[in-house]
Amino acid sequence: MAERSSERFACIRVSPGEVHKTGYLTKLGGAHDGKQGNWKRRYCVLKDDLYYYEDEAHYEKGREPKGIIKLDSYFCIKKDGENPENEFTIFAIPKPLVCHADSKEELLSWIKTISRLGR
Repeated sequence: MAERSSERFACIRVSPGEVHKTGYLTKLGGAHDGKQGNWKRRYCVLKDDLYYYEDEAHYEKGREPKGIIKLDSYFCIKKDGENPENEFTIFAIPKPLVCHADSKEELLSWIKTISRLGR
């Protein structure tokens, strides 16, 4: 990945399919019909889109992801307010994805990396 910057903006040249970040996130899933969802730990791979797998072994074996969050149009925001610790939301179409990182450093790293894709 090559990076150029000026006082006003930063441009990043990326290759299609390039892996930008990998790691575990705990995601909120199954929140349908007004019911409370369940938190599930998933191995995530950020390329042009965000892919999540059962665990790292499933990814390494080339298995299909459990889900894909399309990042054609999105924005990412850190949760504020009550109990915001290490939680952020990716507002993507057709639905948002609520995630919890293992640490504040990981939270900031995920948000920064996702935001840098800025399509």
